[in-house]
Formats: sequence, C-alpha cells, structure tokens
Amino acid sequence: MSLKRTRFMALAIMFFVLSFGCLNLSAEDSKSAFDRYQSLYKTYQEAVMNQADKHSLEQMAADLQTASRDYYRSIGVNVTFDAENPTEPLIKLNDRLDDQTVTTGSKVQKSALQKQYDQILSMLGSPDRDNKLAEIKKQLEDFLKTCTDATLQKEAIFQLAEVVYESSASLSKAQSVLLSYAKVTKNAEFRRQAMARIKVLKKKSVVAQKREEFKQIQQTTISKWGKYSKTSWLAIPVKIWSLGGYAVNNLQRRAKGRELDKALKEYDLAILDTYPAGSADALTRSRLVPLNTVRLLVNGRSSFHYRMERAKQATSSIYFQTLLYQDDETGNKIADILIERAQNGVDVRLILDDFFSFNKKGGVIQRLRNGGVQVMINNPILKNLLKANFRSHQKLFIIDESIAIVGGMNTGDEYAKGEITEYGWRDTDVELQGPIVRDVLDLFERNWEDLTVKKWNETGALSKYKKAKEILTEFAPLKNVDKLIRGPLPVYFEQTPVFEDVDARFVTTFPINEQDDNVLDLFEIYLNRARTEVILETGYFIPTQRLVDAIAAACARGVSVKIITNSIESNNHPYGGLAGRSTYEPVLRSGAQIFEWQGAQTLHSKVSLFDNFAVTIGAYNINSRSHSCDSEDVIALEDHRVARAFRYVLHKDLGRCREITLAEAQSWNKDLAVKAKMQFFSLFKFMF
Repeated sequence: MSLKRTRFMALAIMFFVLSFGCLNLSAEDSKSAFDRYQSLYKTYQEAVMNQADKHSLEQMAADLQTASRDYYRSIGVNVTFDAENPTEPLIKLNDRLDDQTVTTGSKVQKSALQKQYDQILSMLGSPDRDNKLAEIKKQLEDFLKTCTDATLQKEAIFQLAEVVYESSASLSKAQSVLLSYAKVTKNAEFRRQAMARIKVLKKKSVVAQKREEFKQIQQTTISKWGKYSKTSWLAIPVKIWSLGGYAVNNLQRRAKGRELDKALKEYDLAILDTYPAGSADALTRSRLVPLNTVRLLVNGRSSFHYRMERAKQATSSIYFQTLLYQDDETGNKIADILIERAQNGVDVRLILDDFFSFNKKGGVIQRLRNGGVQVMINNPILKNLLKANFRSHQKLFIIDESIAIVGGMNTGDEYAKGEITEYGWRDTDVELQGPIVRDVLDLFERNWEDLTVKKWNETGALSKYKKAKEILTEFAPLKNVDKLIRGPLPVYFEQTPVFEDVDARFVTTFPINEQDDNVLDLFEIYLNRARTEVILETGYFIPTQRLVDAIAAACARGVSVKIITNSIESNNHPYGGLAGRSTYEPVLRSGAQIFEWQGAQTLHSKVSLFDNFAVTIGAYNINSRSHSCDSEDVIALEDHRVARAFRYVLHKDLGRCREITLAEAQSWNKDLAVKAKMQFFSLFKFMF
C-alpha cells in the first residue's frame, strides 16, 4: 500500500472515530439531553438572580454538571468543571460550548470576548450591511487573531465565510475559509457544521444564478407584452405574431421560475444541516439572535400609532403583509400614508391573502394600486379551488429594512381601536429593531419572490387607474355583547415599554409546503423547560394531541399551566369556540386551567409565557388552521425583563376571564344537545 493511501486511510479512520462520538446517542437522546441541560441552566440562572440559599445552589450546580456532561458527550466532547465556578464547563480539545455568559450576583454578565463579538454581530445585522462588508470582514479577521473561545471562533469563521462570499461573489474563496477551519478544528460537530455550510454556499450560488436567469427572461417577457399591447388590431398579422412571441416567452419565464423554485427548496434543505444536532435551532429551523430592541405594542392604540408614524418617516421601503385589509377608516388612513410614500419614491409593497381580499379588490386595494403601491395577492382562489382553505396568515410590517412590527393584528378598525372604543379587539404586536429584523425581512422577500415566480403570466405593472369604488365599512359589535363586560379595554401601558439587548428567535411555519410545525415544536421545547408557570393566550383554542400531551407532562412536573381563550360570546367565530370546547375536558383532566375571555371585544392576541425566561408573540393560534393549513410566524423573546412585562399583561387579561372547571366541561358532555353541537362543529375544526 502506498504511503499516500496509508495516510488517507488513517485520516478516514480518525474522521470516523471523531464523527462517531457525535452519533453515539440517538437523535431523540441527543434532543432530550439538550433540553434537560438548557432547562436546568435556566433554572440555575434564575436561582442565582433570586439569591437562593447556598445548599439549593450547590444541588442545582451538581444536577447541571450531570446534564452538561450528558449533552456534551452526545456531540463527542468530554468536559470537566472549575472548582471555583461549578457550572462553567472546561472542555477538552480547547472547545467550549457554553453560552459565553458568567453569573455574578444577581446579574448575568457577558464575557469580554462575547461583547467584542456582539459589536460585529450588530454591524452584520444593520440595514446598511452591504456598504460595510469590507469593514466587517476586517473586524472578523482581527477578532479571530485573538479569539481563544472555540464556540465564538466557530461562529466568527462562519460569518466570515458569508461576508467573503457576499463581498467577492467568489464561492471558492468562501469555501476556502470553511475548509481551512474544518481541517484544524478538533470538534467533530463543528467540523460537520462547517462542511454543511460549504454545501449551503454552493446552493446559494445556484440560487443566485437561477435568480438572474429568471429576472432576464422576466424583463424580456414584459417587453414582449408591451410590444403586443401597443400594436393596433388593425395590423392583425403583427398583433398575432406579437402575441405568439409573448406566449413563448411567458412559457420560458414559467420554466425558469420552476428552476428557481427548485433551487430555493434545495437551498432551504441544505440550511437544515447547519444547525447543531438536536438543538432548538434544528427543531424550529431558526436561530437565536442577540442585541435587539423590543417595544411592546399591547392593543391597537399603540400598535397603529407606531405603524403610522414609522410609515410616514420611511425613506426607502415599506414592506407589508397581512391576511385582512379592511376597507374602513383605519384601512384608508394607512392607504393614504402608503400612497403618499409610494408617490415620493419609496418602494411600497403589500401582500394580501385572496380569501379575505376577494370582495375588496375594487375598493381600497384598487386605490392602493392606483397610487403606486405594488400589491400581490396570495393564493388566488379561482385559480386553485383545491387550495381555497389554505391561507397566508403571516403579518409583517417592515420599514426601511430596519424596523419591523410583527404580531396578531390585521389592518382594520377592530384591531386599531383596542383601548380606544368599547368594541376594539384585544390584540398584541411588538416592534423590533436590531439584527432580528433581517430574519423578518428575509421572510417577506421570499414570500414576494415566491408569488412573482409562480405568476401564471407576466405583463409588468399591475392594472392601474381603474376607478376605485368608494366603500367604507364599519365593524359591528359582538352579537351577545350584553352578556359580556362592557366598556373599552383598560390601558395596559401609558407609555410603551422598550427593552434593549434582547435575544430573539423568529420562527415560521408553512404546513402545506413543508409539512412542518416549527411553532408547535418551539412550544413543546419551552413547555419541557418550564418549571413554574406557563400561560398560553390564543383567540382560538383547538389543541393537537401532541400539545395536550406536552401540557399534561408540564402539569405532572408541578408547572401551573393556564390557557386564556375566547368565550362563545366573545368569539368572532362562535362555532369554532364550540369545536374548541370539545377539547377542554382532557386538558382540564391533565391539571391545566382554562379561562374564557369575558370582555366586550374579541380576544385576538396570541401570546405565550414560559416561566420567566421566554415569551412568544405572533400570528399563530393554537388551533387546527395554524397547525395544518395556514402559513404562520411568531417572534420568541428569551429575556426575563420582557417575560415579566408580559406576565403583567396576561395576569391583567385573566381579570377579564372566567375559569372553566372540569365539572362544567363534564356537564357539557352530559347534556346531549350541547355535546352533539360541540361534536358536530369539531368535525369542521379544519375550518376554524
């Protein structure tokens, strides 16, 4: 055997041994180890901040050490612990996998290296990132020269490869950065992630190529349509010839669109391999992003104030996606701002869902188009009746690629007038600034591109200058409002709370296209970590069995689980409320509590609180539609300050609720008429 071949075999065996260490636990065992480690770490942090007694801290530290060893062993790393800091792993092979924080007294302080890296992350997430690539590249290179922390080193290398690719458009240069790192790192999991990122860069380059090809054929198709539309019917042969040329080009455009769509799907699949094995990132297809500023927008009084003010100040772009855009006072106020900005050169784009826009296209939507706003309609019903029940439920409002508002609110008086009028709905948004805005922006851009690629035909600008109908609608109060607590919602915050340096995770789900439920995965992870209190607030509560099981497991550990949802009287879909009530008994039997909203408004808020460590806000309802039909999004904020603020909000909501007891739920099932009604509507839960 040649020396070269012998060396190759030795390297192969070495690689196998190192890799085998990462696989010595099953995927399920790895996930369990990760969840236990994270849960105990959070509990220990809280105990330190709450100044628990010495004996309790020592016991928690011992449990944390055991869980830490189990987790690190699952990815092939052995750890020891510093006697002076019993929760700080000392990882052999110079590989540290902790979260780069040390606890001192009641505060959690970041290491100097983490602070230095955070400054680079801030630049990476800034709106003018493209203009700073050379500076960012130099800072990353300088940071790597002095970085002694293996985890931060890995993250910086990965970011450097991305920056090299973006600044040079050279796949080989970016690959070289990752290959050099993969050759020297002694951590098998880090090596696997590096190789996975090389694959991602390759797929990214294919996407860039297919995207350029599509844009070129798209412009040619638009040009062909322009030539056809300008040719008089008096010149019939030329007109027919022009139409044929357009038709051929449009077919070519659609073929290129399919190629781009395929490349994008392969790119998305490649990204999945870059997440740490068994981690929350891998399970939810997302990453925890630090250094964000979060403003709580509880109810429409605050949310629509900031929407309008931010939109008025937009200088480059307004990207807006919503399920429902009402032709009412609020919808037209927003339209006035969007049109004014569009006519002053701002790129204004709006994505609407066809199901809730079908009867409004001649009114405010046509007025928006006439005013220069680019409007895309998702899932046209008449083009695909089989998908009429599948909707885009995501809600995004992005200003100048630097500020994003996400949450539960559509555009209409019922949402905007919460805390203002008696019947204004109870709902929640948050405003985000910082690196996480890039994730929200990426979702909008992908949604916009997806609709562009899948157009049946391309004619350039959408129809303009049709006369818009003047139809101003008003939302009606609930039918059974006299059975509810009358009067407007209380003001939750006189001044909107703002929190800086917040860790955020933006999670999306596309159950029809990807057959995933990333948000439910996130809820399950957080429920598993919870140790004291969980509050799930949702307008429509029709849980899956998997979520019921996770709730039962939390209750069995002594966690107080409360669910806040609409009563039949407050529900804008009362039949959906009946379907939801058919699920109450097993949830109550598990030990959870259910509270039904008694306010004179529909509860539309989707907020979930997990102990004092995390809160989620978004479009996702805990119902059948969000799980199996609709595309959704949530923002998860892992910050004890934000969690405490939302705990105040949710406990205030509980003051307008009535608890449903197990005895009451059982009485419904004993009443044949009530039970028959609940069971009948539960057959159609996919509609609610």
